[in-house]
Amino acid sequence: MRTKRFFNLLFLLAAMPIAGLHAQPSPVLEAYIRDGLANNLALRQQNLDLQRSLEAVRQARSLFYPTVQFNATYTRSTGGRSIEIPVGDMLNPVYSTLNQLLQTNAFPMLENQREQFLPDNFHETYLKVAYPLFNSDLKYNRQIQEQMVLGKTATKAALEHELRYRITEAYLRYLQTIEAQKIWVNTKEVLMELRRFNESLVKNNVATRDVVATADYELSKAENEIFQLSSQQNTARAYFNFLTNRDLQADVVVDTTLLNQGIPVYNLADLVRDALANRQELAALQAGQAAAETALKMNEANRILPDLYIGGQVGFQGFGYKFDGDQAYALAQVGLTYDLFSGGQKNSKTQQARIETEKLRAYHGEVQQQIALQVTQAANNLESARNAWASARQGLVAAEEIFRIVNNKYRANQALLLEYQDAQNRATTARLQVVLAWVEVLVREAEVRKAAGI
Repeated sequence: MRTKRFFNLLFLLAAMPIAGLHAQPSPVLEAYIRDGLANNLALRQQNLDLQRSLEAVRQARSLFYPTVQFNATYTRSTGGRSIEIPVGDMLNPVYSTLNQLLQTNAFPMLENQREQFLPDNFHETYLKVAYPLFNSDLKYNRQIQEQMVLGKTATKAALEHELRYRITEAYLRYLQTIEAQKIWVNTKEVLMELRRFNESLVKNNVATRDVVATADYELSKAENEIFQLSSQQNTARAYFNFLTNRDLQADVVVDTTLLNQGIPVYNLADLVRDALANRQELAALQAGQAAAETALKMNEANRILPDLYIGGQVGFQGFGYKFDGDQAYALAQVGLTYDLFSGGQKNSKTQQARIETEKLRAYHGEVQQQIALQVTQAANNLESARNAWASARQGLVAAEEIFRIVNNKYRANQALLLEYQDAQNRATTARLQVVLAWVEVLVREAEVRKAAGI
């Protein structure tokens, strides 16, 4: 009965989907991808970086508005530098002469004064307004910050696309270990049935005890393979959970229907065109190139245009903390700044910005070629994987037919145990190769979609 079930599984495997059919997305895998995009730590860092760039844009926009400041200071001081003012020495002789001439004391004697430079019991309370009428740096700085946000957004989207591929690949590798373990479990059942059959041969004096020992040896090898695959399964599950930022030992829902779907046939020219249009790495580079070109415009404008601003200030200033008409004041300002000579510094900055722009243009062309090469390699790898899978399917059909014939001959005592073992090992190996080859096709197809940005 178990041998028949083994053959049924082989037939099911040989009837796996034909490449060229359009695969339907797995709802289980899509849910894991959504969780991964929401919880992945690297993506969280990228999102925080994007939020920081958005705040930089808000700061750049705020520079176009007037600034209003309120300031209030009160000063108490003692000591420090001072100045002697000889008021008495200068005026007392004059006052004395006047008093004598007028026979009066109307002009009192004065003492020399000493004033310290540090103001004591002095306050200043004012409201200050400043507004830039014209400053080319503000305009271009805002544009640069906005272009950097576009670059950060594209970088985040590129990371999301890469993470989607990594999660898909990890999930497929996990399914691969499960399917391989199933094959060895079925192989173990076949070997256990063989052992029982061999024991019956020994009991009936048809065979010697070595046939049972041989079956035990094959069983031990199958059990070891099952153990090794269980270990690989745990590692694959831990890596998958790491990508989705879950507990490394958390259970993973298995959707084997993903292994029963076909994949579309891609056209290389269409893939390259899609990649050059959709890859977010190129969008990030274009944003960086635009920022560099804006920086060049800013340096060129800063070299020939002045800065103009207006401002004003109203408040109170004086000795003693009081607010009255004697301490009130108001002022207005109009400012113009223009560098007449800077030793060629501005020309050098402009040239530096121009070089950076040309560098990014050249790098953009190189990245386009690299992406086209990635798409070509991914498409070729997919085609190779398809051919390997087709070859493995043919090998499986032949191996299972050989095993069926040898199995019947062995039970009719017309074949050696060695022939049975060889046929059984070939069937197991062929089945494993088909599973591995098909998962490789699915992984390569995901790699094509990643390279093409679709």
